[in-house]
Amino acid sequence: MSKGGTPHQPMTAARRALIVQRVLVDGWTSAKAAAAFEVSERQVDVWVADFRRSGMASLRRTPGRTLAARIVQLVVLQPLRAIFSGTVQTTRPLFMRKHTPQPLPLQRLGDERRSRD
Repeated sequence: MSKGGTPHQPMTAARRALIVQRVLVDGWTSAKAAAAFEVSERQVDVWVADFRRSGMASLRRTPGRTLAARIVQLVVLQPLRAIFSGTVQTTRPLFMRKHTPQPLPLQRLGDERRSRD
């Protein structure tokens, strides 16, 4: 599918944005955009669907760095990895503290038992 002497260009966010623009704004078909930019038609459809769902954030090179992805990593993936790697005791609930904090002793304002200096 290569056009001969043109070297393969890396797929940057600006290049993906241009492909999405051709489809959504300029009215190109996915097949025409795929042929023009030498990518698969399925990939063009995925990028257009992602753009419609997430907007400009979908054009990032590393989509895993969004806030939602970070929250999923911290709350879901790390505890699951710990369970399956055997580093967490499976009998203990997942989000429970290892040790129960001890309450501080209460002192009343006029407590006579306090030492006087």
